[in-house]
Amino acid sequence: MLDNSLKSVLDEKKVSEALLENSANKFSDRKRLFIIGDHCDIRKKYSKKLENLGKVRDLDGNITNGYTTLGTVIVDEDKKNITLADISVFSNKEDSFISQEELKKYENSKIESEERTKELKELIDSNNHINMTLSVRKQTQRVSESLKAKNPDLILCHVHDRFCDSVGYMEHIDQTLKDEFVVRAKLSRNSNNIKINAKGKKQSIKLIDAEFSNKKQYIIDKLRLKGKIYQQAKVLIEWDKVTLNKNEYTAVRITLKTKDAKPIHNKPMLLISNIKVSTYLEAKEIYHIYLMRSKIEAVFKFLKDVLGLEEFQVRDWDSIKNIIALCFFVGNYFYEIESSLIENPTIEIICQMGSSKGIVSRHFFLEGLKVMLITQNTLRLKKELGISNETWQEMEAFAGISGDEF
Repeated sequence: MLDNSLKSVLDEKKVSEALLENSANKFSDRKRLFIIGDHCDIRKKYSKKLENLGKVRDLDGNITNGYTTLGTVIVDEDKKNITLADISVFSNKEDSFISQEELKKYENSKIESEERTKELKELIDSNNHINMTLSVRKQTQRVSESLKAKNPDLILCHVHDRFCDSVGYMEHIDQTLKDEFVVRAKLSRNSNNIKINAKGKKQSIKLIDAEFSNKKQYIIDKLRLKGKIYQQAKVLIEWDKVTLNKNEYTAVRITLKTKDAKPIHNKPMLLISNIKVSTYLEAKEIYHIYLMRSKIEAVFKFLKDVLGLEEFQVRDWDSIKNIIALCFFVGNYFYEIESSLIENPTIEIICQMGSSKGIVSRHFFLEGLKVMLITQNTLRLKKELGISNETWQEMEAFAGISGDEF
């Protein structure tokens, strides 16, 4: 089933289609949804023989072996419930992979090898080439069209990190998809302001350094960031209009400071959105929308830590893609039943078996199920092997444990 050798398979494409169909039906009566997309590196540091084994970055930013996944989750209007909506897997070692750098060289006729030029032309003409930029655009469009097929009036707001700070991508969401977006801008992004440098030439002022027309500060009594708590933290919200390729958007700059006015981060956060902002509360809402991006990071952490997303041992490329997609699919199931976890007293007992100490969560539910499966398997083996209670107690003594009879 995993390697696509059967006539009927459950592959990466079918998993994504099932997730999208579930999402479209689930949200057909909603007015607005937040679509959060991000990539997640699957790191296989010690692997050498996996098919299409590419290069990704580890947690320290160093290059290591692995694959890239692109996930999409949906957050409802209440900004609480999460639904896993789409997943794709690719590698920069696939034959169809063309980096953005090489793509630009091809478009400008700067590829030195005629053979490579021919290969690129065939891939591009057939629309079979891949890279991060193309994958993000295709997946964003796929999710948008699937959701609005069920509800044409649905308002979608796409939330992305700095890897989507591209004028072309913003125009794609704004003009092609007719959706909203909130994208974190790169620090290199220019503003519309110009200064005269020391050589007497005009020079664009970076958005990070530009003067904003509107600003307001508010206080957070207790701000928790990366395990550290800041009392009476100050948040400065600034907003203004910015024109990119003749299109007008909103730029929001957020600066966090301690109560002593010391910067918490080295640089402020820059956000760009096509949502119109006229007031401080609207600018603050742009900031809060972006903060929801942390939800997809929590999803990836759950998939890795609890479901073992990086622990597969299959080697062929089809199986790798399919097992990652299936993990995403199973992950959605546990997010779907989250409300049941809280309400069902039986599930609370299962969580206690997973050493929850009163906490009811997806993690402890799975830990409890693991204990139950081990126990059930032990009972089965005890019965099949005809182990008496007396013999079992002797076995426990060898293990250094003691307990009630099964």
